[in-house]
Amino acid sequence: MEPQKTPYVEWNPALSAEAVFSDIVGLQELLIDGKKTYWLEMRPAEKGRYVIVQRDATGKMSDVTPAHINVRTKVHEYGGGAYTVFKGVIYCVNFTDQRLYRQFEKSPQVQPLTPEKNEDGSLGKYASLTVSPDGNTLLVVYEKEYEDRENENSLAVLDLTVEGVAEPKIITKGCDFYADPIFSPTGKKVAWLQWNHPHMPWDRSELMLATFDGEALQNVKKVAGGDEYSICFPRFDAKNTLYFVMDKAVDEDAAPGNWWNLYRYTDKVEQITAERAEFGEPHWVFGQHTYDFLSDNRIIAKMVKNGRDYLAIVDPETKSQSMVDLDVSQYSTIITDAEDCVFFIGASTRTTTAIYALEIESQNLQVLRKSSSIAMNRDDISLPAFIAYPTSDGEQAHAFLYLPKNRRYIAPDDDKPPLLVLAHGGPTARTNGSLSFIIQFWTSAGFAVIDVDYRGSTGYGRRYRDALLSRWGIIDAEDVADAVRYVIREGKVDESRIAVRGGSAGGYMVQRVMTQYPDLFGAGASYYGIGNLITLVTQTHKFESRYIENLLGAKLPEGESEYAARSPINHLDNLKAPMILFQGSADKIVPPENSREVARALNQRGIENEYVEYEGESHGFRIETNKIDALNKEFNFYRRIFRARHSPYS
Repeated sequence: MEPQKTPYVEWNPALSAEAVFSDIVGLQELLIDGKKTYWLEMRPAEKGRYVIVQRDATGKMSDVTPAHINVRTKVHEYGGGAYTVFKGVIYCVNFTDQRLYRQFEKSPQVQPLTPEKNEDGSLGKYASLTVSPDGNTLLVVYEKEYEDRENENSLAVLDLTVEGVAEPKIITKGCDFYADPIFSPTGKKVAWLQWNHPHMPWDRSELMLATFDGEALQNVKKVAGGDEYSICFPRFDAKNTLYFVMDKAVDEDAAPGNWWNLYRYTDKVEQITAERAEFGEPHWVFGQHTYDFLSDNRIIAKMVKNGRDYLAIVDPETKSQSMVDLDVSQYSTIITDAEDCVFFIGASTRTTTAIYALEIESQNLQVLRKSSSIAMNRDDISLPAFIAYPTSDGEQAHAFLYLPKNRRYIAPDDDKPPLLVLAHGGPTARTNGSLSFIIQFWTSAGFAVIDVDYRGSTGYGRRYRDALLSRWGIIDAEDVADAVRYVIREGKVDESRIAVRGGSAGGYMVQRVMTQYPDLFGAGASYYGIGNLITLVTQTHKFESRYIENLLGAKLPEGESEYAARSPINHLDNLKAPMILFQGSADKIVPPENSREVARALNQRGIENEYVEYEGESHGFRIETNKIDALNKEFNFYRRIFRARHSPYS
């Protein structure tokens, strides 16, 4: 079929919005129990329900959790670590009531382990479920949710030898937050992470270690952390040695502490890797694993460098490492079994997310479960170019650039495509170049796409991440604007047709750049974004309630003028382009009023906008019909605006 000569703004996507979401599931939290593999599937077609799936030794896959159970925790609102499996017994959190349940293998029945409400009236919430090696104790991160005061967080245990419903027993408290509690192989030690307001765990956190007698912690001590250090992913090896990932705030990229490297603790802290690369990632959710141990005690780990994930084998004794050469550019949830098979969730520039099993000895790689059965034609796939571009202040930022591609069309010689700028959330998250049907929807619809890792993003060292502190809404906005200017200078896009989209902190970025750089952007889509920082602080959840203090370098009430200055809602008079806003009614992270008040302000000023709110959606849409509707609405919004722009083809 000969391609039709058609202006970019008239291209129809190779994938419809229905196709983008119709067959895709989210894959999370791999676990190994004997010869069986377990994972969580988030299913948009089931209104975003999370289901535990089992793959047995023969390769047969089956759903474990009954239809009325949705395995999802609300701890820190972002959740994660909502289930575990021990010798065929499943322990999980049900989203509806947040209670802990136990389910025996091959039984459709679930037994509640915790009460509907605690004696003090609080709602119990649980994450990072971990069973002791003897099977007698369930260790959890325990969050008590109150209606009239801030939630309380602790570590707690349940005695699994006792039948019936009981409140967990708190074994340590006093810090604002806890994460990633783990038992040593003997069960005699417990390690965990902890931190306090106003810090986030990637700013300042502590690694703690204690002995455990089955009921209480003793001999509690700090292994590492505090001050300028951040720690993630503590794990014990088979010899009861504690490993972890750590970095430190520094002034130079080349400084040893600038990167999240591997360490271990015996009677002292010892650095295992010294790479200018990242072995860790921010603790936004529980249940993450970036490394595990092989039978000879070597470490198999994800390493992030120059925008790409790699799989590395690290020898902790010789401090040497080698790379595993796979056609995979994104790794998560790395875990091993007793036979040195490595399981992970991965993706590449041409393949969507899947669960893989890699036999280390033979290097045989097997796909166990794909997130989607949809296969795009290779001639429709736009491959990313990783770029480092100059910023206005003489530094450097990073992005992935995609150019339009659709085998059915060819643009006129003097036509240039519209540009869609992607601003990720977090703001400490990061983008990657693995295949995204959403990005391919846009590139096959005639858009160039630049996916920006502005300063503050993870994956480029601590100094790059910390560059955002005190300057949120300033240097990240400049980096987004500089990315646009870079692509324009390269002559790759139509500078009169530039849109920007993002969710959460990315939604804030949409509103921020559209009001700070109004001449650059012709349209924007803010998903559950932040227009008024004061509204956010007064309404958001505990985990992020003081995050903004470090991001802005000010706290309320004395810093009110700074909060107001960096709130897009106070700069809407600068806006020169239409905006579409999407919001979930059940969002506790960025509550609906954050988007509603922006929509009201736009209407009062007579600024063109659309406001779309989805009933029951929380932070990050999960229901298939809503995801399809939002993408269609956004596409039609841009197309209507950009078609109306003066052009020899309009």
